[in-house]
Amino acid sequence: MRYDLDFKMQVIAYYRQGHSSQATAKKFNVNPEFVLKWVKQYQSGGIDAIKPKTSKAKYSSEFKLKVLSTMLEQGLSQSQTALTFNISSPALISHWHKAYRLHGLSGLTTKPKGRVAMSKPFITDKPDDEKTLAELKRENEYLRAEVAYLKSSMPCSRRRKRNKL
Repeated sequence: MRYDLDFKMQVIAYYRQGHSSQATAKKFNVNPEFVLKWVKQYQSGGIDAIKPKTSKAKYSSEFKLKVLSTMLEQGLSQSQTALTFNISSPALISHWHKAYRLHGLSGLTTKPKGRVAMSKPFITDKPDDEKTLAELKRENEYLRAEVAYLKSSMPCSRRRKRNKL
């Protein structure tokens, strides 16, 4: 569940009046861990640190490496590191650390999402007598697959009629 900025500020203010995290959590009906997290975020980064993110943050591989280096050199926990760099989720740092251990610097580069764009069909603009044997074989394979697909999408009754002709 997402909480808006005003709600978080009310929770932090109530906690800072001297109430425990348990009492604050009970009054506002939230997890006590959220109370402590929001208070720490507010103390380390001010109001910007607790603002709900409008879009998913994108981090460069250089930034990720800097975060991991700082965490390891200073012996910080993932939570402390997340507070230091204003990263919303310490689990994200854990994910980066695992990727770095397994794949090195390439594990920290952002991978493109979604499907790979389709390549051009195997049919070229060259006349048939100028095509290589490999090009002709690829084109033939492509055309066979296209015919098979068109046959499979044709209604059953039309296929029977075509086969009789």
